[in-house]
Amino acid sequence: MNTINLVTEKMQNLPTDQQNQVLDFVEFLMLKYQSQVNNNLTKKSAEAKAIERLKDVDDPEDPTKWTTVIDIDDSIDEKVLEEWLEKGNNN
Repeated sequence: MNTINLVTEKMQNLPTDQQNQVLDFVEFLMLKYQSQVNNNLTKKSAEAKAIERLKDVDDPEDPTKWTTVIDIDDSIDEKVLEEWLEKGNNN
């Protein structure tokens, strides 16, 4: 039996107010999970940020235009970086 069926079966034996508490908890988890998904979708990699800034660089000597900050757990998409470098070298 899968988890949904187990929860449904057990909930049927609970009073209505406790069933509502379970529903509230499930909705809370959905909201919590959804905000994590949204954060992951809007979070850009360091390479993506740097590449986006390149088109806006009007003063290449300005060091603030070339600084990229990443967190320790951020991953680097080497394939994207390599493709960008290859594309840049062909121009």
